[in-house]
Amino acid sequence: MLDTLVMNNKLMKLVSQAREKANLNGEIFNIFSILKVHRNEAGTHSRFLHELLNPQGRHGEGTAFLDLFLDGVLDIQQEIKGHYRIKRELPTEEKRRVDIVIESAHDIVGIELKIDATDQNAQLYDYYQELLRRADGRKSVTLAYLTLDGKSPSSISLNGLSKDKVVCLSFAYHVSGWLQDCIEASQHKPILAHAIQQYQQTINNLTGEGGGVSDLIAGGLNTDIEKFKDALLVEESLPKAKASIQELFWKELSEALESKLGTMPSVYGGKSIASISRDYYSKNKNNKHVGIKMPICRLGDKNVCLYVNLYNAVHYGLRVENESGAIIPSPDLRELFRKEIGRGNAAADSHADWLVCYYYNPANGDSEKAINFDAFNSAAVSLLDEELRRALITDMVSHQAELASKAIEMTSSWGHRRQEE
Repeated sequence: MLDTLVMNNKLMKLVSQAREKANLNGEIFNIFSILKVHRNEAGTHSRFLHELLNPQGRHGEGTAFLDLFLDGVLDIQQEIKGHYRIKRELPTEEKRRVDIVIESAHDIVGIELKIDATDQNAQLYDYYQELLRRADGRKSVTLAYLTLDGKSPSSISLNGLSKDKVVCLSFAYHVSGWLQDCIEASQHKPILAHAIQQYQQTINNLTGEGGGVSDLIAGGLNTDIEKFKDALLVEESLPKAKASIQELFWKELSEALESKLGTMPSVYGGKSIASISRDYYSKNKNNKHVGIKMPICRLGDKNVCLYVNLYNAVHYGLRVENESGAIIPSPDLRELFRKEIGRGNAAADSHADWLVCYYYNPANGDSEKAINFDAFNSAAVSLLDEELRRALITDMVSHQAELASKAIEMTSSWGHRRQEE
């Protein structure tokens, strides 16, 4: 199947030339990408933006960058310049954290950043209520939702909050444009300007803007009918190729789990591994969660199960099912797990129906190991390499086996404690 995806010489040459042109000025040598932190929301994007916005930031430019952001991006007219406080990870009464908050005597602005993380239940609703509480009727409230492309927040996150209460911003347009203004304003400090330019290039790479490889390929395709036809054939074949890679992943993961834990996982969200892989890239996806699961141990009349779930990215962990197989929250056991092994690194770890949830083994990897079959990121592409695929699955299964062992241990002690009570 994958052997059919062979581009002719013209198309291969176009891609090669685009790669060369995209790196004429060393654009591919990007410090954020090299250090593999370019998709890290909290550790990279939130920190860097906070540093630029902070009048006391190490850039030494006072309120210059903040003024550009408030005036040019949010259109907030400042009555008194230079009297703003900038905070990161501001805690809320609902035990959440607002990524960045900008506050003055007259305004309070909350900014929620999204790179890969999904919206959480009532997230923006809670943030807006927190901002209102802090404003206390004395300040103008602005809640900004910052994503790669400026998309609208989900109804789940809004939880009844009107969309007109949220300002949708994009990294591609709003942040990149503001960064360009910051670069121009800091030409008297070349090292500072270059650092901001490196971050801007990171944004452009993530969003596909700014003369990257894809832009140059698009320009080449638009001027050659035969190349364009060849590209259409590749585009038509890609969903099938992606599905075959995903199917191979599920099959080998299932076999590895059976070998390690003695039970073959069952498929959910579809009839078979082949069908969930194929349908994932069809119009019938319908936002379904699919994957494999297996029971680990009994907990009274319930089962603690290992789930490997796919929505955008593969994530795995422990959940509790009732006798009919429905997933149910178990807050006491969830709290016990979190005290014992800490929190998971997946966005779904915040959901009450997961005891713990991971994208990857935190002991042996980083976010680069998270497999995103929707965006088909580098980790998904690496599954084409048999050696890399086996190494990734082996590490994943090893961690899943540790979780299963911990589940058996903890449910046993928890059950004994409940009987004594």
